[in-house]
Order: sequence, then structure tokens, then C-alpha cells
Amino acid sequence: MIAPSVGCCDLFHVKEEMDIINAYSDFLHMDIKDGVYVPSFGIGPDFLDYLNQHVKNLKPMDAHLMIAHPQNYLKCFADAGATWITPHTDCIEGDAFVTMRKIKALGCRAGVALSPSVSLSTIDYYLPLVDKVTIMIVDPGISGQPVDPQMFVKIKDLARIRKERGLHFLIEADGSMNSQLYRPLYEAGADMVVLGPPALWNKDQDFRKAWSVMEEELKTELADCAVR
Repeated sequence: MIAPSVGCCDLFHVKEEMDIINAYSDFLHMDIKDGVYVPSFGIGPDFLDYLNQHVKNLKPMDAHLMIAHPQNYLKCFADAGATWITPHTDCIEGDAFVTMRKIKALGCRAGVALSPSVSLSTIDYYLPLVDKVTIMIVDPGISGQPVDPQMFVKIKDLARIRKERGLHFLIEADGSMNSQLYRPLYEAGADMVVLGPPALWNKDQDFRKAWSVMEEELKTELADCAVR
């Protein structure tokens, strides 16, 4: 599955790009960044709310909260129309169970994101409450990083844990995505990838052509992979 990072849209062509993204993607990835937890800024709840009110048949929006105190904003993003809310595990260590349950009580699906240096053991006890685990394959909020090969092992380990425990959460890979990563990520056990500029927008100045290039690369890379 694919989840384009909607905040990367060209501000002068948001409608044209959103028409394509919403028609052909599986999820809409919404990068929420506060300049504190990560050294950059992203979109906010008003952006989600606008899409929710003006785009017909809107695909599920995943609010990826790269912010220092996500607990304070769960209702805000639920009210804005987020289907999924995904805080970072190191920001909810003291109240992870409460946070996951509150997200669900708000009518949303509960995700959790792990930065590269965060161990899977951090989420071990509340994995049964989680609907999606986002494995960051680079440090969050900083563009242009190389992917650490250890993250493929991390995803493989998470997929094994999921199978052994009979759990059903999605596994998402996020960060510096490009066509060379599709196959190893899929083979490791990832169900979904987040697409940013290198994987999508940078493929062509014409966004429709860029989308076609991305689709063809995805199809080619996964052509002979076994169906899970």
C-alpha cells in the first residue's frame, strides 16, 4: 500500500495533485511537525479539516504526530477528520496505554511511530492495542538522509512478532523512500510505504507523469515478489 505525504504537495497546484493522490492512494500521510520534537515544521489540523470538508470520498488520513506533546492534541486531530493518529513512542512512554485507548475512544485507529534508535521492546507490552506501527527508516524531520540497513532487520523482527502473537497491525515504513527500497521493505514485511519527494514529486514536473513513473517503478520492483 502507498501513503503519499500530502504536505509535500505544490502549494500552487494542491487541488490538481490531491485529485490524483486521493483517487489512487491507499492512505493520506499527514506529517505534523512542531519544530521542537523535530527541527522542521509541517501541516496542522486546519489542513486536515479543510480536506475533510472539501474533498469527496476522502481516503483515510493518518496524522503522524512528530510533536513533543501529542497527548494534548489527540482530540484536535480526531475532530479535524483524522482516521489514524500516530504519535512517536518516545513521546508517550509515561502514558502509552492511556494514549492508545484515548485515540480509540475518539473513534480513530491507533498508530505508533518508532525512530531508528528506538527498540521494538519499547512497544512490546502495548502492541495488542496498536493498529499500525510506523518504522522510521531515517531520523524523523530531517530530509536527505541515507537509510540504515538495520531498519530492514527491525521490520523483519516486527513482522515475526506479529505472526507469532497472531496480531493484525499494519507495518508502515517511512523516510527517504525511493524505488530501490520497495522490494527489500516488502520482503522484510512492510505493508505500506510513505511517499515523499524522492519517490514521487521529484519524478517529473508534471505531477500526473510523476505519479505514472512512481506506479511503474513500484510495479517493476515488486513484479516477482511472492504474494503475502
